[in-house]
Amino acid sequence: YGHSQITQRLLGPAKGGGQELANVDLPWSCAIYSIVNWMVAFSDVEGIQTMCLRVLPFLLEDETQRTTAQRAGLTGIVLRGMVLFPDSVQLHTAAFHTIVLLARPLGGREGMLFHSSMVNSSGIFNNGHQGGKNGIAVMLDSMRRFASEEPLQAMSCWSLVNIALAPSQKAVLVKLGGISATANAMMQHPYSAEVQFRALFALINLVIPSVNLSEETSEQRSMQEQLGEVNDATEREMLDENVGQIANLVVLAMKNFCSSQTILNRACLVLHNLSLTQDYHETLLWTPNCYQMLEWCLANYPSDQVLQQCAAGTLHRLQMTLASDDSLRLRFTAAIQAQQQLSLEEAHREATLLHDQHQQRVGEEDQRPLS
Repeated sequence: YGHSQITQRLLGPAKGGGQELANVDLPWSCAIYSIVNWMVAFSDVEGIQTMCLRVLPFLLEDETQRTTAQRAGLTGIVLRGMVLFPDSVQLHTAAFHTIVLLARPLGGREGMLFHSSMVNSSGIFNNGHQGGKNGIAVMLDSMRRFASEEPLQAMSCWSLVNIALAPSQKAVLVKLGGISATANAMMQHPYSAEVQFRALFALINLVIPSVNLSEETSEQRSMQEQLGEVNDATEREMLDENVGQIANLVVLAMKNFCSSQTILNRACLVLHNLSLTQDYHETLLWTPNCYQMLEWCLANYPSDQVLQQCAAGTLHRLQMTLASDDSLRLRFTAAIQAQQQLSLEEAHREATLLHDQHQQRVGEEDQRPLS
């Protein structure tokens, strides 16, 4: 046992009402409290903060340790480190990894799709003085400032996957620009499989229509107060601004990683969730190669049930929209034909170029003097 500053803050005075503190001695075997203690005692030392953050994910895989960490206010301590050391890529990357585990649902696994059973989930940013807006704003600010850092972008997108499971946190993420930050990560790193996979995974939750709660909870009221003027914009309005860009980036990822079943699986889930909103059907139809890529996925990955269901469901909804509008169907058919003609012309140009290059090499070889 040893004296602990963090338990002194957590346990407070004894129940008797006196000023004397309760037992604040801490077992040395209590790893989370020990690390939190170090982070509190050496909050101004970047190296110690980074070292602790790199160790925490291994401990937080255990649900008991994760519960202890959430109770100890670790989230606020991690975010404070990100604010105190705004230029440390290593610290911020490690911090995002810690948040990935802290936000993982207890009794669940990361990446659970946002659905009605998650409506009453508690957010990790609603403890004490650290408000939801503040914590999520710190995360999004880090994503914007370190846009060129591939590992950080992959880890930050991963953290958004679990953050978006809680409805109030999802609302804050969307309203503070979480969708555009995720899209920017995809634009900055189009050939990074890790970034594309994690970003697509985050978008699955961010673009799905929210469940409207019949009663406003205290958690929701708190979030609305913290959002202030930003709260005037709805999630739908924020998504409307980004839906075209999202659809294009998803299709680009599908084309760049057409041999990656996991990326195609997540991409089809994003398109499926977008198609749940009928107003987005025209956007999906006019996104170049979107319809064709969905058909291609259906034909080439028959054993992936999730991919098959999502791609087939999306195509069915789009076909229903086309069937109900003769003008739209005619214009779409003409656009598909134009795209096919363009593809044929590009293929012809490439074949001609390869033929010319081959003929040039043959000519150069014929002109070489015999030794």
